Amino acid sequence: MVPAMTPTGPDIDMGSGNLTVTGSATGVATKPRPLVGVRVLDLTRMLPGAYATALLVGLGAEVLKVEDPRGGDGLRTSAPFAPSGEAGIFLALCRGKRSIALDLKTLEGRAIMLELVAEAEVLLDSFRPGVLDRLGLGADDLARANPSLVHVSMTAFGEGSRASLPGHDVNVEGFAGILGLVRDSDGSVPLPPLPMADMATGLQAALAVVSGLRVATDEVSPGFRADVTMLDSAWSISQLAQAFVIAKGEGPPTPDWLTGAVACYGVYPCADGLEIACGALEPKFFARIADLVGDPGLAALQYEPGRQEELRARLAAVFASRPRREWLDLLENDDTCVTPLFDAAQALADDDLRRRGVIAEIALSDGSIARAVRPVAWLPEVIEPDGSTAPPLSAPALGADSDVVVTALGRDPQALRAAGVLG
Repeated sequence: MVPAMTPTGPDIDMGSGNLTVTGSATGVATKPRPLVGVRVLDLTRMLPGAYATALLVGLGAEVLKVEDPRGGDGLRTSAPFAPSGEAGIFLALCRGKRSIALDLKTLEGRAIMLELVAEAEVLLDSFRPGVLDRLGLGADDLARANPSLVHVSMTAFGEGSRASLPGHDVNVEGFAGILGLVRDSDGSVPLPPLPMADMATGLQAALAVVSGLRVATDEVSPGFRADVTMLDSAWSISQLAQAFVIAKGEGPPTPDWLTGAVACYGVYPCADGLEIACGALEPKFFARIADLVGDPGLAALQYEPGRQEELRARLAAVFASRPRREWLDLLENDDTCVTPLFDAAQALADDDLRRRGVIAEIALSDGSIARAVRPVAWLPEVIEPDGSTAPPLSAPALGADSDVVVTALGRDPQALRAAGVLG
């Protein structure tokens, strides 16, 4: 048997799944996380898979990363790096996971993998189509090892004509018609600030896992298989662009309302160089802004064709006349959709995030503590009976759990390491 993970929170040892715990940072009564006890094998690499399995960890699952001994997940070597030498993105997305460094190209490595599959509920991979078959871990092999396995694959383009092509977020967003939705004044396309296709794929994969767990034990047709593609996932979040195709038979204009076509929705610098974000799309919000800044005539121009640049210039002049703090004191709490524009560090330092229990602590290898938003931000951390929180989780070193895992399978880790099977 594969040993269960060390409990990562007080909700692991609550006994009955009906036990309710109170006292979370949000004041909301919570039950044990819904995937406590679910064992997940993570064969994914890079951002989409790491995000998917981070979501599963947040829901209580036990995630074991199965990594190539020759370097492991590429996120481990992705800048920027903390003073401890660990990659920031790996720390953020791999806290609470375990790692075994296993060479799947060896016969013994494949045998160990199939034994792990037999003891798990879920397998995620991000290989191109056909790779698992070549490794001797195809659908039939996995089904023999575990007929009830939930197996979710993550690929760039699926089984179609582009199945063998590599692809990153920028490629997929290009194919999905998302990348060109925003253009600079010279017509060039800026790179997106977030890898939306990557993150959407992780969300879809986690959703597929949860769906699979609902049906995988069906006696008539056990098991569950899903192929989550980056391209399809990117399309799945582009409904605003699709709306133009549905309504007009063509893509949206560039820019559209949400990307710079109207002055009431945008970012404006203040007198001190700090910026505010104005999201006053509804006339009632924009009219209130116009009244509060002392220029009620602005409201009549909100959606006036041909006068958006004039309105933008007038708004820019207004906001540039005072420091941001003064504008926020006047507007932020008066039903206007005006807020500050923060950078990432300022956002993480926001007091509301801490009060609502959204911030997680990550233990670095040098003993220091970092903080980040938990991937499952809506699920409060459960509090110990004495009011304390669980200790900070760490991200695993490559192969940190190799010996424990293979020993539980009745194998000698030193012999496997000498044979090049185990890292």
